[in-house]
Amino acid sequence: MTTTWRTDLLDQLEFYWDVHLMPRLAGLTDEEYFWEPVGGCWSLRRGDDGRYQLEEFSPEPPTPPLTTLAWRAVHIGRDIFGTRARALFGPTPGPDDADMYDKRHWPEPLPGTATDALAFLEQAYALWHDGVAGLSDDDLRRPLGPKGAAYAEEPMAKLVLHVNREVMAHGAEICLLRDLYRGYRDREDPFVAACLAGDATAVAGMFSRRPDADVAPAGREGTTTHGVDVARAERIRPDLVAEVAGLRHWAVVRMLVEAGFDVNGGSSSALHSAAAEGAVEEARFLVDHGADLHAKDGRFGLTPTGWADYFQRTEAAEFLRGRG
Repeated sequence: MTTTWRTDLLDQLEFYWDVHLMPRLAGLTDEEYFWEPVGGCWSLRRGDDGRYQLEEFSPEPPTPPLTTLAWRAVHIGRDIFGTRARALFGPTPGPDDADMYDKRHWPEPLPGTATDALAFLEQAYALWHDGVAGLSDDDLRRPLGPKGAAYAEEPMAKLVLHVNREVMAHGAEICLLRDLYRGYRDREDPFVAACLAGDATAVAGMFSRRPDADVAPAGREGTTTHGVDVARAERIRPDLVAEVAGLRHWAVVRMLVEAGFDVNGGSSSALHSAAAEGAVEEARFLVDHGADLHAKDGRFGLTPTGWADYFQRTEAAEFLRGRG
């Protein structure tokens, strides 16, 4: 079977988009979409006409400001995919003489919510992807022509490679912003922060605190007899046990499970992590406290025993099979 150049170029983009970037955007909220980690960020803001606009200058300042997730998402959707796809593949509302950078190719309002942003990204990606999918190898070798502006003499293949690189670069920055936002939010809750840091002393201190030592926000549940409001903590962080187990903070895992946190939460459970590490005593503790031996992880579809087998944790695999 002959593999065309187009197929290889698309495979690279498809794998990044479907396996890496879009799964990492699941659960995006409006607050996170517009979050500014430092002052002076460039973002997506309403102009005098009430429509959202990207903050940008041409040419850029010598040191461009940090940008928000909203800025990066719109840049990928409109500037990297959208205007190029419409200019080069059509149809487009832009004039015939508009090159691939001309924003008249994308007159629609820019997305002002996280939900709209995800739909916008998928729409723009589909336009570009389907356009490239219709090219032959001869088309990829052909110069861009006037639509390519200063790059008119460059072949289409070079632009496709450039778009792949741009999407991966900006997508990586989006993923980093998500990581930073999660860390920022984690620090706001001392209990969650201590659990994720593996600070068993701090966690134990919070559990042993008198019930009236914490003051719950208005409208929220009070603390339990352990001094930690388990129901509220689980609502905020339903997969906390799995997250802490994934970090191998076993002392904290034991405290959480004994306090009543869900031992089976997460797309891969705490027992999966114990199996992967070969931590037999931890696996025994988790099973004794209700861990599901038959639960399959969300990525590979394997049970904890399957993880133990894959990572060659023979003793853990034998234990799990014996309990199963």
